[in-house]
Amino acid sequence: MKSMTGYGRGEYAGSTGSYFVEVSSINHRFLEVKARLPRGWNSYESRVQKEISRRFKRGHFDVYLTEKDRGEKQGGLTLDVSLAEQYFQSLKALKKDLRLPGRIDIQLIGGVKEVLSWEEPRASEECWEDVQRALVQALDALDDMRRREGLALETQIKEGMEQVKDLLDSIMSRWPEAREEHRKRIIERIGEMLQGKEMDQIRMEQELALWGERWDITEECVRLQSHIQQGRALHSQDSPSGRPLDFLLQEMHREANTISAKASDAPISHQIIRLKTEIEKLREQVQNVE
Repeated sequence: MKSMTGYGRGEYAGSTGSYFVEVSSINHRFLEVKARLPRGWNSYESRVQKEISRRFKRGHFDVYLTEKDRGEKQGGLTLDVSLAEQYFQSLKALKKDLRLPGRIDIQLIGGVKEVLSWEEPRASEECWEDVQRALVQALDALDDMRRREGLALETQIKEGMEQVKDLLDSIMSRWPEAREEHRKRIIERIGEMLQGKEMDQIRMEQELALWGERWDITEECVRLQSHIQQGRALHSQDSPSGRPLDFLLQEMHREANTISAKASDAPISHQIIRLKTEIEKLREQVQNVE
């Protein structure tokens, strides 16, 4: 089990320069990568995403790349003479049509951003190979942190599952007594309603059987037991288990709600409150599991 929260950093100095990479991740329903790369590196953003998706299945990742002393810089100023000519002719026509004063000089044309601009150096394939080494270091460190966080989460989830099991065992051990007590109360109420009149025994048993079907919680308890067993298997598997566990806990919460609605017994109601609280705690913890 791995957490979706982590941080890692990597640094590599190669023949093309020195590069520093930071990667952080938080929980997310799917895999999402946002890479903050220097100018000239935009074409390599998909490679960063591919490197992360190869190793991780879920989480929101932020990647920061800082470059130092890159040797093969080929950037510089670029001049678009054709665009400057178009600006000049357009301003000249505007000045004539509106009879405007003033001069159209180099300062005015040169101030247009597209005419004179700085072209950032583009990263080469050799640059990417050096950056990739720094990225792998950062991802190794992040993966190690996610694994350590995952071990702590796994321990908490195991303990939570055991707590849920103990509470369910307590509810199931109480249920036969609670069912018999409620059965007696139903018989007493029927007797009060009849006011001394006799009721057909077969009819009485039919009514009690209908009550039993309506209020029996055995089926829900058995399903909840099965969910707990599945949860134990999921949190110990090697593949990502966050989403299956989240779905399973939703089902467990639904069963707990049904038991709460059916069982009209104070001791069981108190245990159900504790049971639902533990399930909610587990759901919060599972939100950060990959």
